[in-house]
Amino acid sequence: MKDIDEMMRASTEGFAYISERLRMIREELIEKDTGNKRSSEFSIKSITERFDMDYNTLVNVERGAISLTTIKLVLYYYSLGYNPAWILTEDNEFIPKDNIGENIVYQTDVQEEYKELESAIVNALTEFKKKI
Repeated sequence: MKDIDEMMRASTEGFAYISERLRMIREELIEKDTGNKRSSEFSIKSITERFDMDYNTLVNVERGAISLTTIKLVLYYYSLGYNPAWILTEDNEFIPKDNIGENIVYQTDVQEEYKELESAIVNALTEFKKKI
């Protein structure tokens, strides 16, 4: 798909690559986790239970159906470090699969430092208000 008009006229089959990439990511996560498709926290069963969705919904999304579940999976995989642009862009040859620094807010040490900064700001404002 080259331009927005072509994308708007495309059928769901034109976006099958997204489903393939979502399945590829889930299978990669299984390999990184336990390597076992049944016991991994990234098995179809585990993901459907985590998101309270029907098993067949996820199966259908990975087979090519585009739905709200597709967007939920893109966002979920983003939180795990995958680049949504890599998933959603048809010609993604020059787009990195992994997020490089974009989802830094999910890193625990960054969250802790932010909480400390926020606390320091609140304390400084409290002290300033006492002087007024």
